[in-house]
Amino acid sequence: MDITQVKATISRGNQAAQDGSVLVQEVRDRTAQALTSAAATAHDSTHDEAEAGLKRLKEAIKEASRVAELLGSGADAATEYALKL
Repeated sequence: MDITQVKATISRGNQAAQDGSVLVQEVRDRTAQALTSAAATAHDSTHDEAEAGLKRLKEAIKEASRVAELLGSGADAATEYALKL
């Protein structure tokens, strides 16, 4: 594989990372909507399961944000590497 092919592969990988980041952000946004609805529904609930579910939704939102960030930083690192080739 020559340098041109390596750079093309990195470019395709960066595009896949961007696409993945957009998808993860959409999932995060939908999860946030679900959390809003669930929180309104479970308002004043004393059920442990409801509280646990809300906690899991909050964790999912946090992790989705983290995944999107990691995809972006990985693509940035790959771009820097490609520029140095």
